[in-house]
Amino acid sequence: MDEFKGKVFLITGGSSGIGRASSLMLSKEGAKVIATGRDDSHMMEVLEIDPTIDFIKSDLRDENSYKVIVNRVFEKTDVLNGFVHCAGVTYPEPCETFRLREVKEMLTVNVLSGFEILKGVLSLMKKGGSVVFISSIDAFYKSTPPSSGYALAKGSLISLTNALAPELGEREIRVNAVIPGLIRTRMTEDFFAEEFSAKNEELLKRIPLKREGKPEEVASLIKFLLSEESSYITGTSIFCDGGYHTG
Repeated sequence: MDEFKGKVFLITGGSSGIGRASSLMLSKEGAKVIATGRDDSHMMEVLEIDPTIDFIKSDLRDENSYKVIVNRVFEKTDVLNGFVHCAGVTYPEPCETFRLREVKEMLTVNVLSGFEILKGVLSLMKKGGSVVFISSIDAFYKSTPPSSGYALAKGSLISLTNALAPELGEREIRVNAVIPGLIRTRMTEDFFAEEFSAKNEELLKRIPLKREGKPEEVASLIKFLLSEESSYITGTSIFCDGGYHTG
């Protein structure tokens, strides 16, 4: 239970959804958590629960924010034990109606921001450090075609994980990805509205556990991948989807 005490983790998207759950969980375990967030009210909600979480306000759609985040991290710590890229944005559009700015925004927030911030803070990462990217079941089409643009972005994170694992392995830094399924967060809340109830029920039928997941359940997997218990795991993408990928 003392493993995380004194360790420092950087989490993007730490004010909402999976990032929020991860920030609170790691902080509760005694870690120092530096998190990025965009919405003041969301950050305040987290700070009311745990005022020790150190937020950096930023909008990851703005590429100029990456250098600011990196500089702030260097001001706050001289070591990082882990980096978790949870920040994400999605547009549920058919391919034919996607606007280029929407695709660019998803690639920027979901992929490029994580890549650039990681580059900037790598010199702070200790041996035995861990990097976790949050992909999505939508990177795998299965029987329900998702947003193709979102799949493009989230699929890129799996490829990035595969490429970085051997590269950073030489520094004894591990790189893994988590592939959540249907997790109830602010970003997915619209899917649970009454107008989508039939589609929701149909999807739940295809999930072996017959329910949506909780952000805390994904956060528990992230915590494991940041811990010494996963010290021989790298270059792996792990499903956390209630078994949906088996169908």
